[in-house]
Formats: sequence, structure tokens, C-alpha cells
Amino acid sequence: MRKRTIRSGLRLLILSVLLLLLGTFYGQQINTLLAIGSDGTVEFVKLAFFWGGVIGAAAILMISFGLLRRALNFEKIRLLPSLIVLALLFTVFCTLFYRAVSAPPQQKPLHPGETLII
Repeated sequence: MRKRTIRSGLRLLILSVLLLLLGTFYGQQINTLLAIGSDGTVEFVKLAFFWGGVIGAAAILMISFGLLRRALNFEKIRLLPSLIVLALLFTVFCTLFYRAVSAPPQQKPLHPGETLII
């Protein structure tokens, strides 16, 4: 097992989950921060999903190759910090997804001349 390759794959997987998290839940805020138009919001989400998927697939391949290859010498590399960060990001993603699904639908603000029906 090559720990250095696995650690690199875990770092890529962390980047992939972070891109998916930003694209899914924070696309509008990032576009407001970067002063991109409304068309840019959709484009940012598409790019975040695309690159998140590509980087995630590369990360899975790297981790698989790292697990399959035999190490020539003993590597003193710690994998636990990367695993903890990945678990935290996954927990944040699941929490935000649950809150998005279980939250009541947002009401649009009333425009001038519209009435409120109770």
C-alpha cells in the first residue's frame, strides 16, 4: 500500500466534495461575491458539478492504485487527518442536504399591488 498516493487521492476527493458542496448550496453567494450575472450562476453550478465529478473519479482511481500497489519501503505518512477532513465535509454536505429537503418552501416577497391571502 502506497500511503503517499492514497493521501494525494484523499486530498483530491476532499477537493471534489468541496466543489460539489459549493456548487450545490453556495452557488448564488459565490456569484454575488465575484459579481457575476445570473447566467454565471448556472454556469458556475455546471462547472462545479463537472469538475467535482472529474476530480472525484481521478481521486477514486488514485486511491485504488495506492491500495493495490506494494510499497517498496516503509512510508511514515499519516492518513488520519485527511480522512477526518473528508468525513467532516461529508457530514456538512449531508446536513445541508437534509435541511434543504426538510425546510418549508420559501415564499417569494410580495410585489407592490399584490395581496396576502391568509
